[in-house]
Amino acid sequence: MKRTLFAVLLLAFVWGCQTPQQVMIPTFPTQSEQINLNRIKMITKQEANPSQDSNSKKPLTQEPSVSVEFSENKIPFIQVDLFFEDAGISIIEEIIAGTIIDHHIVVLNQKGEIIAKQPVNFQAYEILETKTEVMRNKVIVGESKKPVKVNSTTPETKVTREAIERQYTDRDTVPQVLEIFEGKVPSPGEYISIYVELTYVSPNLEPNCESYNGNCSGAKQKFFEDVTTRNRRELDILRNRYVNGEIAQFPNLTKEEQSEFKTIIKSKIEITNGMYGPKHSFTKFFFREWNLVSSPRYFRILSVGKNGKQTILEEEKRPEDGKENAQTEKDDNHSIFDSPTHTKHKKRTISTP
Repeated sequence: MKRTLFAVLLLAFVWGCQTPQQVMIPTFPTQSEQINLNRIKMITKQEANPSQDSNSKKPLTQEPSVSVEFSENKIPFIQVDLFFEDAGISIIEEIIAGTIIDHHIVVLNQKGEIIAKQPVNFQAYEILETKTEVMRNKVIVGESKKPVKVNSTTPETKVTREAIERQYTDRDTVPQVLEIFEGKVPSPGEYISIYVELTYVSPNLEPNCESYNGNCSGAKQKFFEDVTTRNRRELDILRNRYVNGEIAQFPNLTKEEQSEFKTIIKSKIEITNGMYGPKHSFTKFFFREWNLVSSPRYFRILSVGKNGKQTILEEEKRPEDGKENAQTEKDDNHSIFDSPTHTKHKKRTISTP
């Protein structure tokens, strides 16, 4: 009996060695980029367009500066550009696709107070305006039976507008106008810091492309189709408003919409895992939400415009201001944004056009 049992076990072992099981090896797409938060930053208009600044004689320094301006309705603001080249994430395209569901640009003063916070703004469309002038000629036949052409003195002008959707790459700079909160306008010579906050939803491990007929993004598109459809609908509405000459912004997701879409995405992940998990055991999806914060960049306030005048920073030190400068230096030592090459400054007011 023992010999028979041993022979059966030996036969099973030998058979298993001769017919090994096939192991399914997943084929993941090559990941060529990683998100680098240090590459997401705000830059000045001069840095964004260095060739257009013909009046500037100084090269760009490591200490960028900005000016506070006032709009017609007396709202203070600063102008900067969002820059994310080689950051591994195309911010504007990801916002439209719905993977970035929340985003803000935050400005702090040198006391650490938030003086501006608003969503990333971008121009969704460029308007192509075409003017066509039509001159109608009148033809009159007289007694000589020969036609006489008489030009019309009132040409007709037809204006057509076409909205062309902008496509953003990571090499594009995106202009931003950051409105400063009431009572929080910094003074010339003070420092501010600006950084970007992003809520990025990346709910899946990269699937096996062969499981989706070569479409590596097939499952991801399924997860985000609701929020993407919403964004495309808003873009279509925005297109019509642009064509009609209106000024409008792309409406960002509300807190309620963010919560709703995240719930939908989680539900679709659970359904997909249950539907395809047993068949493709190596393809499993997880909900992942990343709260990304870029590295802050510091700017010095160069000037503040108000009521037709502009208060600017005067880079000079006067001997008769010894006591005042000594007190200023003492106070500046407590600033968290001190520059290693800090210079003394005074305010003065000059008239501007």
